[in-house]
Amino acid sequence: MHSERQRIYSRALLGVFAGGLALVLSLWSWRTFAAASLSASPANPRQNDTVSLVGTGFASGETVSVWITYPDFTVFGVAEVVTGNDGSFSYPYLPDFLGATYTPTGKYTYTAFGQSSGREVYATINVDIGRAAGPSPNVQLTAEPRRDTQGSTYFFSGRGYSTNEEVAIWLRYPDNHVEDLGRIQSSAVGVIGYELYVGGVPVGHYAFTAQGLRTGTNGIVEFDVRIDDLTQASGTAYLQVTASPDNQRSYATFKGTSYKPGELVTIWATLPDYSTLWVGDITADKNGMFSAVLYLSEQEPVGKRTYTAYGNTSGRRAIADYTLTPGGGPGALEYVDPIPTGRCEGSGCF
Repeated sequence: MHSERQRIYSRALLGVFAGGLALVLSLWSWRTFAAASLSASPANPRQNDTVSLVGTGFASGETVSVWITYPDFTVFGVAEVVTGNDGSFSYPYLPDFLGATYTPTGKYTYTAFGQSSGREVYATINVDIGRAAGPSPNVQLTAEPRRDTQGSTYFFSGRGYSTNEEVAIWLRYPDNHVEDLGRIQSSAVGVIGYELYVGGVPVGHYAFTAQGLRTGTNGIVEFDVRIDDLTQASGTAYLQVTASPDNQRSYATFKGTSYKPGELVTIWATLPDYSTLWVGDITADKNGMFSAVLYLSEQEPVGKRTYTAYGNTSGRRAIADYTLTPGGGPGALEYVDPIPTGRCEGSGCF
């Protein structure tokens, strides 16, 4: 009886010891992981501000990969930095590394990954719209669209500028990023005119700005672009899009039928903001069918999109919806060379 009690007591002590050891190991592991950190300042920058990244807790002399996730979950590499002896790094960085004057507004996430330690940490910023001059009271700027939809031409006219003045013009998109449209010159009486064609652009609210470079006079006019069908079909074909998995850095397979034998089929995507992106052209086989593989990188915006395949000879059109999910950061997927059954020409199309 005494021996049995002793065995039970020993087992209890062993259980307490094992539980304590597991707790110590978990705390040690948590502290080790928590030692790495990443901070971005300021946390709430405006467009075109400089953001500084500071990373700590990595291995000494370690190479750290840094990338950024945009508000639409597109991912772009930022830099590879080497830590100091204390395992830290500091990197001044502009949110928009792609060269545009202003980034889209919204939430961004920086990721820092230690290539030898495997430590991965994050920092987020929320980018607000940049400061800009308002309209000058003596400038009148108007927008006159033939139609306020995609595929329309907008005519901008302004007055109140100086004689023969060089005028800078730019366009603010619905996500608040800005596109430089170049320079025009006012007339002898200070009048300007500009014609802008909008094709498959994002739908939403825009602002056109014209600023005199000599006087600083500023004109701003806002307008909207609504969705429109830019292709008229004369018949129906069939398109199927499948993928495994359905996240970024994966492959999607396109299969189309009911086209004319040997005709050129153009494929494009309507993205979540309703802008259109040409994917590529593929030639149907003798049975009017095609099969192609498309690589969807981490630089593709996530969300629901619609693929359209249009026969350039037959006028037949097929549509297929597809939802791309976030995931698969840089280096997450081993490259596999796909084998298509058709000839596809276009960005990302094999």
